[in-house]
Amino acid sequence: MKEQRGVCFFAYNNDQLDYVELAIIAAKYVKKHLKLPVCLITNEGSESWLEESKPKKLINESFDYIVITNDEMKQNRRRHFDSPWTSFTAQFNNSNKHKIYEYSPFEQTLLLDIDYIVKTDVLLKYFDDDNSVCMFDNALTVRNELPDERERALYDAGIKMWWSTVIYFDRSDFSKLFFDTWAHIADNYAFYQYLYNFPSKLFRTDYCVSIAVHMLGGMQDNQTHIGNFDNSSLVNMSQKDDIIETHGLDEWILIAHNQKEEWQNILVNSDNQDIHIMNKRALARVVPELLEYFNEGA
Repeated sequence: MKEQRGVCFFAYNNDQLDYVELAIIAAKYVKKHLKLPVCLITNEGSESWLEESKPKKLINESFDYIVITNDEMKQNRRRHFDSPWTSFTAQFNNSNKHKIYEYSPFEQTLLLDIDYIVKTDVLLKYFDDDNSVCMFDNALTVRNELPDERERALYDAGIKMWWSTVIYFDRSDFSKLFFDTWAHIADNYAFYQYLYNFPSKLFRTDYCVSIAVHMLGGMQDNQTHIGNFDNSSLVNMSQKDDIIETHGLDEWILIAHNQKEEWQNILVNSDNQDIHIMNKRALARVVPELLEYFNEGA
């Protein structure tokens, strides 16, 4: 019998980023603020590295379930930024994300990206929402500005963007249909790239879920069958932003990149706010101090 409510993370390491370490931090925040069980979905290599590199006590504190997969991943090289002036390329393993309906051990699931840091309990209320599936359909930068147009629509005159960063779903027939539609789009990605005219170099699950919403809504943007977290915004710290200081677990000082004039950066206080840290190396740099805060009970 499946547990009623919980949170899942996918984490597959590559030669540049330790995703399972970032999943530990994300899981610890879930335990602190949502007080829900956590499931890590990974592969044998990443799980072996986790066992070798982290104390057993820390692993057990972070994850209630570990699901090992052997899915074949699409070749998906992604350019990452660490500030406006530093970049690197790494494999981005995300092509099996639609299988969460199969892999989740929960009746009601929050699927979070490992770079989404939960600093409030706001997401709890959506377990009692009437919608079978919820995602964000708009976003803001940490400067409280709209993101680049490429993060608002699939192309200039295209359908609106829905974000796969945070997904709530239940075990209803509609949820199953949503994930089956997502799987179909992923399997026929080149066709849908041609049909929807989005950039084709990178496989993005955001594009898959956006198209799935559009299709299930009768090819209309204005739909009511998918919840959008009460029209709230996903807060993104971009890959060109950085974490300057942490004052305990929930107050961080960020440097926010100016999208139009890169030299006009500003400091931002992110305090008790759920946040998507797209600069994964910035998050990795503060892992040791965050773990220390958790150990101190900060």
